[in-house]
Amino acid sequence: MLYFPTPYPDELLGSLLIRACHHLGLSPAALVRLIADGAGDLFFLVPSFLETISRLTRMSAWQLLLKHTVFPYAAIGLTSQRRAILARDLLSASARGSSVRLRASFSLRATLGFHIEALSCRRYCEQCCHEDRTRFGESYWHTQHALPGVFVCPQHGKILHLSSIAALPRLSTSNAKLPQEVTGQPCNWGLDEKRLQCIGRAALHAMTLPENTWDTVNAEYFACASTIVASREQSRWRVDPMVVDFGRFYGPTFLEKIGLGLASMDRDAWPAKLLHGAHPRLLLQLRHILLQLFLKSAWKPTT
Repeated sequence: MLYFPTPYPDELLGSLLIRACHHLGLSPAALVRLIADGAGDLFFLVPSFLETISRLTRMSAWQLLLKHTVFPYAAIGLTSQRRAILARDLLSASARGSSVRLRASFSLRATLGFHIEALSCRRYCEQCCHEDRTRFGESYWHTQHALPGVFVCPQHGKILHLSSIAALPRLSTSNAKLPQEVTGQPCNWGLDEKRLQCIGRAALHAMTLPENTWDTVNAEYFACASTIVASREQSRWRVDPMVVDFGRFYGPTFLEKIGLGLASMDRDAWPAKLLHGAHPRLLLQLRHILLQLFLKSAWKPTT
């Protein structure tokens, strides 16, 4: 059997492929020729050749999907049917230009916010990089560090560094780099570290919730929306008190930085729309995380 490295804890599948290129002395294109006769591309975030990698690592494709891709994050807030469709697409996404790969790529673009500059590049923790090199002899890209909502390293509590390497494109000789091979700077998110840590914990917790949990969450949203409507009937101003407090809690700089600024302070604002049943394609998961954290920790409806 062809030598292939074993995934490290919390290692992103794209990172495993980069290490395979390094260990075998191959370019990404040459690695594809070796494992799949050149029929397809390798990507940093869109899973490629899961069945083949499963055989090489002796891990099930499903285990790889759950432990070494962003699928658990992308599935936050999805119905069981949509979650199953996304899993199927990611498990079978490999062939160059295939409709399945394009559909999976589009889903991850919408989930991970690649249209937003601050979310479009690979992120890493300097301390993780140092410790990984000490423990394993090399660094690697952590799955948790790639998630919107995780702006601070969950292990070390330090703001993640933002590299100059885009996260979306297919792997090539120029971007098949490990954290030890790149330079970056901590990103200024416009929010204090303590609150960023709370957001990160909320994101990781949301990934562990069973599917039917989100039905309960939606019911809580509607109950909250009903309370707001009742309180607004006595207000002279066309503002939503929840949206105003939400904007104060996170601040305009942070919300604009992550592409979720508030267009208004009334029902046109996305937090109010989410409460009333909206299901936006772009950054749905991060919207859920921010709204849930705010409702649980900071907002008390006026009665």
